[in-house]
Amino acid sequence: MKKFLIPITLLLIVPYISSAQQTETLISGSVHHGGFGALMHGVTSVNGEAAYLRGTRAAWSITFREGHTLNLGLGGYRTSSGFDAVNWQLNDIEAPELRMNYGGFEIEYINKSYKLVHYGFQTTIGGGDVRYRGRDLNFDKTSDDFFTVQPGANIHLNVTSWFRLSGGVLYRFASGVNLQGTGNSDLSGFSAVVALRFGWFN
Repeated sequence: MKKFLIPITLLLIVPYISSAQQTETLISGSVHHGGFGALMHGVTSVNGEAAYLRGTRAAWSITFREGHTLNLGLGGYRTSSGFDAVNWQLNDIEAPELRMNYGGFEIEYINKSYKLVHYGFQTTIGGGDVRYRGRDLNFDKTSDDFFTVQPGANIHLNVTSWFRLSGGVLYRFASGVNLQGTGNSDLSGFSAVVALRFGWFN
């Protein structure tokens, strides 16, 4: 009889011990899901001059406890105004203008999104291409692809339950550029962007 007493006692005590201890987890409580699309306009520094920058974003929003939000999605950016080639070596041909497109996967953290004004941090990881603007240029190579990482910080204003206005500063790191008239350091630079976000926010 005694050999059964210890197992039975443990079975009776363990549930009480378990109920007295609450496991702490990173994600707890109710989790809310939403999403948004965004139109972006701004200016960026590229090849040592300012260029008009446009972009679009789409993201899935996951809001955890106390208004901590994680946005996962895609973003694309492009220069809508040309910028001049630098260190041009063909003296008999005028330095042409260039244009750039880039984008990729985006992850963004937003702190206390329920407040009227709040802040967040984002990172874009992906790639892009830079190309000569003219289509009739008789060069051996007129475009090139590159890898990019773009971290940034944003301030958000809750205008309505479905519309938010954002302003931010981003920095683009470009790598792998091999095209006459530009380079890694030339395509890398700061951007100032205003975004109009429309969607389902929590």
